[in-house]
Amino acid sequence: MKQQRHKRELKRTEQNGYSLVELLVVIVISLIITGAIYSSYISQQRSFTAQDQVTELNSTSRISLNILANDLRETGFGLLKKVTFNINGFTQVLTLTDNTNAPDRITLIGAFRKAGTLCSNGNGKAISPNDTNLILVPPEGSETLENINTTDKKNISIAGIRYGIVTSGGGANFKIKLQDPIDESFPMFTDSNGNGICDDGEGIPVYLIEDYTYQVVGTELQRVRRLNGVDPDVAVIAQNIEDLQFAMVNKNTVRINILASTARPDPNFRGLGNPPETIENRNLPATNDALRRRWWQMEVAVRNL
Repeated sequence: MKQQRHKRELKRTEQNGYSLVELLVVIVISLIITGAIYSSYISQQRSFTAQDQVTELNSTSRISLNILANDLRETGFGLLKKVTFNINGFTQVLTLTDNTNAPDRITLIGAFRKAGTLCSNGNGKAISPNDTNLILVPPEGSETLENINTTDKKNISIAGIRYGIVTSGGGANFKIKLQDPIDESFPMFTDSNGNGICDDGEGIPVYLIEDYTYQVVGTELQRVRRLNGVDPDVAVIAQNIEDLQFAMVNKNTVRINILASTARPDPNFRGLGNPPETIENRNLPATNDALRRRWWQMEVAVRNL
């Protein structure tokens, strides 16, 4: 009898299953655990995103500062102090446009890029001071002297010590003519590989003298080549740049200031990322946004100023 009664009770229990209260308790506990996991995931994701943005902010703005500083150091290279020049309308090695309510702008003049190699005079001989005709080869990887023309790319520097203005040649014509005699003796190329041909690197380096203008348009830090040319070359050096300021420390030293911000706001950083109150002679208003900011400052000695 006892055994039969026990079996009936066991069967009734199996048929009943979980009660509604028990199911609700399990669901509530599951939701709490899921919510805690999701909240932890969101918190970690926001932290990772914020850290990733800070890393990108620091690296890109630092790289742009170094690019600008390197060009600034080379400003004036290839131009002798007594040379009178006009590079696309600029007659000074360094032209600074100082703004008190907007980013500054700076234009640099110098021999920043190699345009080719000087091999000999127009008759295939060593160069004498009275020569105006020269034979060049283009840089390695190029079939033409595309860095030399007679309009916005006509100013060249030979070995960084002689300034010349090209009046004809360039392009597919490897023979160029200068406006004035070269006023310097240069040897013929050294045939280091023995092929009897002047190759890039075997002669005297020839550099193109250009104007580089650094400016902020919107939030882009741009480097513009040939500012007054028909088709200027605009390169975006960095994004999310809020300010660019310069100051002349002395006659040979320029101080650069770059203020950069993150691309996206950080909700946990609202009101904490205010810019400096003043950068050089520009006052910057406080903000209540959630952007993180980085202010870089560097003093650069201009070697050829």
